[in-house]
Amino acid sequence: MVLLRMVVLILAGSPVYQDEQERFVCNTLQPGCANVCYDIFAPVSHLRFWLIQSVSVLLPSAIFGVYVLHKGAELAARRSRGLEDASEDHDAPGLTPGARRCLTVPDFSSGYVVHLCLRTLTEAAFGALHYLLFGFLVPKRFSCTHPPCTSVVDCYVSRPTEKSILMLFVWAMCALSFLLTVADLVCSVCWKTQGRPGTPFLSQTETGLGPHFPGVQLWVSLLS
Repeated sequence: MVLLRMVVLILAGSPVYQDEQERFVCNTLQPGCANVCYDIFAPVSHLRFWLIQSVSVLLPSAIFGVYVLHKGAELAARRSRGLEDASEDHDAPGLTPGARRCLTVPDFSSGYVVHLCLRTLTEAAFGALHYLLFGFLVPKRFSCTHPPCTSVVDCYVSRPTEKSILMLFVWAMCALSFLLTVADLVCSVCWKTQGRPGTPFLSQTETGLGPHFPGVQLWVSLLS
């Protein structure tokens, strides 16, 4: 969802916002007035803000993915050196090789829940900041009275309808991403609290039991 949002912003947002400041026209010749009015109208460029938002939302998932890959590579190296079997034979004698191998797969439940919490908080924080900075629609006219403007100055935004449609699309994508993340978080917490304590998060191909909640399957599959 986040990657789709970034693709849409790059392909559709760049042509719309490439001339945003040049086409921001004010009915005044006062030097510096138009620049000050534009700075008040858009403290941060809409497109840059959306890209920063998308990267920030994607960051927790990227960190969790790197963590899973690191643990998977570490586990594969231990198995290849034969250290895994030696430690299992010493710690749990009498277990079958398949049962011993199940004990060694890392449990990513806590990390997965934390990464979902970070994504939810990031989406909520950027959503609130987006509303405070830009609202929901791009106005056709913006009135400014800030110095060096000597009177009320009316400024006109280029392509306001197209920008408003794009902004509503971004709002819809953010809301859908937030709801999906919250739903995944709720399901993950429910599965974690109802699952048996101490059971590792394993893929179905390794244990036949599957992970405690579905959301972690994609990440755990990197270990196989």
